[in-house]
Amino acid sequence: SLPLPPSDDGSSEMRSVHATAAIPPQTTVVSIPKRCLITVEMGQATPIGRKILSSSLELDAPKHIFLMIYLLWDRKVRGPSSFFHPYYAILPASLRNMPVFWTADELRHLRGSHLLRQIRDRIDAIDDDYRAICSLCPEFPAVASRDDFRWARMIVCSRNFGLLVDGRRTSALVPHADMLNHRRPRETKWTFDDETQCFTITTLRGMEAGEQVYDSYGQKCNHRFLLNYGFAVEDNREVDGFCPNEVPLELGLDLCWGLEDDGEERAVEEEGETGGRTTVAGAKNGWNSPEERECWEKKMAFWTRGESTTQYGDGYYCGSEGNPNIGGDVGLSSSFQALAAAVAGTAGRGEGMSASIAGAISAMNEASSSRPSSTTAPSSSSNDCRMTSGATAGAGTAPSAATNNSIYDQITNNGHRNIIHQNHVNTAPPTRPAICPAKRIRVCVSNNENTRILFSMLRVLACTSSELDQIAWGTRLRDPPSSPFYGSAANSAAHRLLGLAPPHSSSPSPSSTALRTCRDVRHPLSLSNERRAMRLLLRITTRALAAYPTTLARDAADLKDLRAYPRYSNRRHAKVQVKGEKEVLHHFALWARTAMHVIDIIGHELERERRGAMLRFSEAGILCGGGGGGGVGTEGVVASDSADNDDNDTRELGYDYVIQAMEDDDDCH
Repeated sequence: SLPLPPSDDGSSEMRSVHATAAIPPQTTVVSIPKRCLITVEMGQATPIGRKILSSSLELDAPKHIFLMIYLLWDRKVRGPSSFFHPYYAILPASLRNMPVFWTADELRHLRGSHLLRQIRDRIDAIDDDYRAICSLCPEFPAVASRDDFRWARMIVCSRNFGLLVDGRRTSALVPHADMLNHRRPRETKWTFDDETQCFTITTLRGMEAGEQVYDSYGQKCNHRFLLNYGFAVEDNREVDGFCPNEVPLELGLDLCWGLEDDGEERAVEEEGETGGRTTVAGAKNGWNSPEERECWEKKMAFWTRGESTTQYGDGYYCGSEGNPNIGGDVGLSSSFQALAAAVAGTAGRGEGMSASIAGAISAMNEASSSRPSSTTAPSSSSNDCRMTSGATAGAGTAPSAATNNSIYDQITNNGHRNIIHQNHVNTAPPTRPAICPAKRIRVCVSNNENTRILFSMLRVLACTSSELDQIAWGTRLRDPPSSPFYGSAANSAAHRLLGLAPPHSSSPSPSSTALRTCRDVRHPLSLSNERRAMRLLLRITTRALAAYPTTLARDAADLKDLRAYPRYSNRRHAKVQVKGEKEVLHHFALWARTAMHVIDIIGHELERERRGAMLRFSEAGILCGGGGGGGVGTEGVVASDSADNDDNDTRELGYDYVIQAMEDDDDCH
């Protein structure tokens, strides 16, 4: 094992393992006996571990906790006499490369990145676990301080192996084997050999004397590498060119406000073309007509269909029922229900409402500060939903620029910000909803499932009232349906909380063509809807890019400066992380702009074809029913049919027609 070159931020603790002689492929180079492994079961067998097992304590990553318990307990109680003392002696002492231990100055290099929130959430989760264990085991502070607990958590997080030992799944710390650094594609493989009762590492290719021996930590996004292991891969690509780097995009109903504001679209498109950073003006603050309000209510009903709510960090997030990555419990969280109950309890009377809501909010805050953190930041494969207040909604991505202004406070503050404020709820219906549900989804440069879900949700957000009727119920409705989320009472708690009109007493039965949730719109609904969806995507990516203090081009130039950003330094890893996020954002911004241009071209061609057909009909003396209708709008897209005129037969040319026309055109050439 050899140390890597030292740096000024503690990364000299990094080590590497090298071959002392030439090694042929398929050679077992490491063999660690079972008795040298620290397993979850060993932590459960300690006095503190037994107390935790016999309690109902909910902890973040329980397997990690029991490994930490053994590590901390054995070091403290047995000290130098411990069998594992030589292993403890070579473990890194400070872990300065881990973001949870970065200084405020180092964290500033992550401004604009959602990783800042994940770091804060990780610190909060670790500290919550420490307080919970200390409450259960008063002797635990004598075993480990809070700083010791944080250190142990990151040691275990970055070094544990998931194993199948004698047919039983467990996690283990494996001395020496945990010193191999990461490289893709993998050059070695590891397993627990039941026959020899050893943990083994075997080479997959030949290695020369002096060559570094690597392990593969798996195909991961750089935010996972940086948060859990303390490094970011500069060229994080697979052999086939795929880059797993991701960025979280946050979509909510507030994005629909001001969608028809041409001034904002010009600002967005200008930013996308020039690559500069533009502060985008806020959306409008109310409905222009009852029809807009009705459309918003329909959208809310479909947007929240099939969702359950759990609590992550400082917000309320909804997951899809049946998805193990999101949470399968159906229904709103208890704290949200408490607030809804307070609102419902004041139905029909204005007096005392503020006091009731204030009490509910206080209960929510207490629940936030004292909750057992049984969840971590959402996984890369999940798409979550949170309830955001009207004051903070509309950012379009997570987090907004304002979120990162006070970075040190954001990372070190153990409290949780209030997301619902008393002055946002009152007895009179608000101009716009007090709470707007938002869904966060991680996307990378790939046409994978998450990308398809992203486009599906964008299409729903871009829907008109008639389009919502079609996808949600398979028909056009005269009255907006009520959602199971809202209930049937005129003073439904959710309706009053969200500032909506009383729901209708009955709902139509969805037809066979109806879609179940907002994640199921897998094909474009119409040209105009697809263009609005791409416009929303451009708005989201533009706002996300505006949250960063530097451009992608500047990041690329900075990484060439090895004096300002030395190799293995924390600030270099931070720069690599945000650069990767911006590459994904620029990819989707380019996608949105290109799609809008293509849609405009298709729209013009279809309109020219329609006009030609109308002219031929006119010359042939054929009368066309329904009047002129249609037409090309200022965006160059065939205009939508009227939601209020069922007799208008000149409706917009839909997805099936466009595909058929393109196929016919190919056949002609």
